[in-house]
Amino acid sequence: MENKIDCIEVDVLVVGAGLAGLKVTNELIENNVHTLLVTKTILASGSSFYPLKASLGTQVTRDTSDQSIFMQDIKTVNREVGHPELDLVYVQNIADRVKEYESIGVDATKLSGDRKACFAEHSRDIYLLKDWNQIRTNVKKLFTSNKYLQILENTSVMSIVKKDQRVVGAFLLDKDGKDIYVATKAIILASGGFGSIYKHNLNPNDVDGSGHILALEAGAELVNMEFIQFIPGITSPKYKTLFGEQTLAYCTDLVDEEQNSIIDEFLPDKDKKREMLNIRSSHGPFTSTFESKYFDIALMKKIIKHRNEKGYRLVFEKELYSNEEEFYTVYLNWLQDKGVNLIRDDVYIAPFAHASNGGVKIDSYGRTNVPGLYAIGELAATVEGANRLGGVSTGGCIVFGKRAAEDCQLYIKTVNQVNVHVDDELEKAGQKLLSLYIDKDNADLQKNDDWTQAQLNVHEIIEKVREIMWIHGNVVRTEKGLLHALQQIAVLKEQFLTNIKTMKFSENRKGMIRARNFLILSELLLTAMLERKESRGAHYRDDFPVENADYSKRLYISIERGRIACRFQNNK
Repeated sequence: MENKIDCIEVDVLVVGAGLAGLKVTNELIENNVHTLLVTKTILASGSSFYPLKASLGTQVTRDTSDQSIFMQDIKTVNREVGHPELDLVYVQNIADRVKEYESIGVDATKLSGDRKACFAEHSRDIYLLKDWNQIRTNVKKLFTSNKYLQILENTSVMSIVKKDQRVVGAFLLDKDGKDIYVATKAIILASGGFGSIYKHNLNPNDVDGSGHILALEAGAELVNMEFIQFIPGITSPKYKTLFGEQTLAYCTDLVDEEQNSIIDEFLPDKDKKREMLNIRSSHGPFTSTFESKYFDIALMKKIIKHRNEKGYRLVFEKELYSNEEEFYTVYLNWLQDKGVNLIRDDVYIAPFAHASNGGVKIDSYGRTNVPGLYAIGELAATVEGANRLGGVSTGGCIVFGKRAAEDCQLYIKTVNQVNVHVDDELEKAGQKLLSLYIDKDNADLQKNDDWTQAQLNVHEIIEKVREIMWIHGNVVRTEKGLLHALQQIAVLKEQFLTNIKTMKFSENRKGMIRARNFLILSELLLTAMLERKESRGAHYRDDFPVENADYSKRLYISIERGRIACRFQNNK
């Protein structure tokens, strides 16, 4: 029978069109490698191009003498669960790589003045990436007329195909829901993080962890998934706007509707509120490492107690707008363009999911443990551990994007294209939707919530997962809350399997795949949070509030015998 599925043959398939995807793609096509770039939305997308702030930063090694100091800065914030080999690669290469931003259409301008990046103990060169609309225009000009490059927008990767333990292809769903099979020698995943699994997040909708599930099911491992960055975000007067932490140097309090401080109740010494706020002004994401933790803990505990998702109001000194440092003026002017003034307006904040410190386990060339499969950008666990040093996430995209391209070019010369029976493989991909890796320990539970009695559709399942994660997998975590969340996810898995058996495979496949990914991802995230019985960096357990040396290990996640498996292990 004639095969009705469109087929494409390329040397390399790149998934994701943010900074990491663009960098690796540019390196490949400049070396005449036939490449297919696939993105769920449009070219120049993902968190890199999401208009949260006026600029992003890249922290750069000053000179050779700074390398050891930079390494120590990274080690300090990683809290013993980072990857020293990858850290060293970053420190040794970033000064050269930052010069290559222009080749992918990015304007990188060195920040004036002497400034420490978020969590850094020492100051060094920071480059601002700004004018994202212009960058997107530049990218389109550079990438849409190269004979070695094909681009598919509004297209999702459904499944990776392997033969003899290595990558040989992938199934895609295009914008019209049509199947495409890509025969390829290698796949480079650069699809970003998973922030949109949280109800309130600072990510575009397509940053949904799909790459993590693709890698996991292909046989790769995940690591450090419990370390997720939560950053205060503005809920009002303009929802989902990134809050500039530097302004807390001029903040006097965080108050409820009756003007009562919500911080005082949780701060061990009220006389140190000013000191605590000053520390909090030096870093964007929450961390349990510093005394500034009480700011975020108070905020989240009050939100949970009162189910007040609007959050609480900031009180500022008027002198804020007299600070003429570029780091302040760029942000405050950007806010002003959005119609927000921190003095004039009542500004409310809440913790928003922002970025993942963990991800796919890779080596210094972006290689996973699956031949032919690479992971880069926020999808991968690179220069971060329990905390992420500011200004290394963007830099990591270009450092490891270049190295992955270099290694991939060597790899594809050693392998040939492999023919598969496309229809049979597509059927297997469809059957995979039924594989939810059910945890028997959570399957038998009391269905005592009203919503568990109703039959939810795919969209409702997705939204329920996002709500569960935001309440129980946020800044403040407890064993009771995590176990309850896992039980709720188990109920949703049952409902999903019931739904999918009554739906034709051709109906709303993207929604079905997204719901399935969220169910698997939420379980493994909650399980990782439950396994780490301590507080370390971005991971805070209210029932284990201190760092425990016994947990100075990385937590690896894999699929073993049809179940999600976790193990703690020292760096390897």
